[in-house]
Amino acid sequence: MLMQGATMIELDAIWTPALQQQCYRSLLQAMSYPGQVQRLPASGSENATLAILATLMDAEVSLSDHDCLLDQDTWLLLQAQKSSSDQADFILCRGDLAPALNPRLGTLSSPERSATLIVRVASVNDGNLKLKMAGPGIKGVLQRDLEGLDPAWLSQRQQWISAFPLGVDMLLVDQSSVVGIPRTTQVEVC
Repeated sequence: MLMQGATMIELDAIWTPALQQQCYRSLLQAMSYPGQVQRLPASGSENATLAILATLMDAEVSLSDHDCLLDQDTWLLLQAQKSSSDQADFILCRGDLAPALNPRLGTLSSPERSATLIVRVASVNDGNLKLKMAGPGIKGVLQRDLEGLDPAWLSQRQQWISAFPLGVDMLLVDQSSVVGIPRTTQVEVC
């Protein structure tokens, strides 16, 4: 609960440190084992996007809500700095729309200064888009079926990561789960 004046406001459990720690662990697993579905801790709202944002955002990081997915109340709780997509640390966007942004790719001396894309999709467990993934953290080749990701994201991602170590990292998020795709992962549409 949060006190606002003399009124108590009931907050979703995802705003508690315990659930944010569990979510952070799931995000580490998602990026360590690309392509593997990581279920995020249940928070009552079952909104994985909100769980990720609540975990990663604070007053020190910037966020671009590229497709206007967040309401004003959520922005207040996140406390993140609003930013344009070309300057943001994190970019929230819809996967069903072709990407129309130019995220930060980092520099040769600071590749970690690139953006992380949080891309909302319909499903990370099944769907019509079939991907093959390979690279660090994946034993052999992994196949992942997705729903709600425009294939243009993958060709654009290829351009963004073409000058490795520059590039972007991606988190594909549905209602309750996340799949990480670091810049080191090779992705191909089957």
